[in-house]
Amino acid sequence: MNNSAAPPTYKIAIQADGLYKSFEKFQALSNISFYVKKGEIFGLLGPNGAGKTTCMKIFGGILLPSSGRALIDGIDVVKNPILAKSKIGFLPEYPALFEHISGREFLTMMGKLRGMEKGLTDKRVEHFIRLLDLKEQIDYLIGTYSKGMRQKIAFSGAIIHEPDILILDEPTSGLDPRFAKILKDMIKGFIKHDKTILMSTHITTVAESLCDRVAIINNGKIASIGTIHELKVQADADDLENAFINIVGGKSWDGTTSIPQTR
Repeated sequence: MNNSAAPPTYKIAIQADGLYKSFEKFQALSNISFYVKKGEIFGLLGPNGAGKTTCMKIFGGILLPSSGRALIDGIDVVKNPILAKSKIGFLPEYPALFEHISGREFLTMMGKLRGMEKGLTDKRVEHFIRLLDLKEQIDYLIGTYSKGMRQKIAFSGAIIHEPDILILDEPTSGLDPRFAKILKDMIKGFIKHDKTILMSTHITTVAESLCDRVAIINNGKIASIGTIHELKVQADADDLENAFINIVGGKSWDGTTSIPQTR
């Protein structure tokens, strides 16, 4: 199923047009094409090393493609990177945070970099403190934070300016179930305001619970694109996990094979 060419009635927020990315002799992306409609959550689903993060870094303006185009709201991220970046919030899988400032100082800095008035920034920081249960930890040094706390601060920094487009690379990776649920609820709330999200994940349940459409990516290529229902029908599967396995190839455990025993 190939949905790389968008119907003209759709407003396109994000588009990959024949993206290639090579690192010396390694081909990380090969002819990646897809579009994300305004107001939808679009997922890149694939195993580790499939090329998801490479794709996300291109849209975030961190990596340059070897060829092809990446468009944010019609803006080429290579030709006009500053304008393209002004349209997005970006959460990398491993956020680079400043260890020797507090969470509050980091968010205040992010608001300033985004051109926000200090009063509005302070108001939104207080909102995140309440929503994410940051409490007094907001004033601790980031270097003392757990993985979950770092993700809370990084996510808050990505959305503090209320961007129209949000790019999330493995947003729930390594999080405890409670915060993963909060984060998923925030993502759903974000989309209700006519925003757009491009997110990557290797967790099929996350994609199934959040995404309107999914591109399954494997070995740097798109294997299939569609709604969750379309992918399940295509793969003759009852859920996205088995659809994913059937599409990319692989075996699932049938429960009959025993672990070899040593004596």
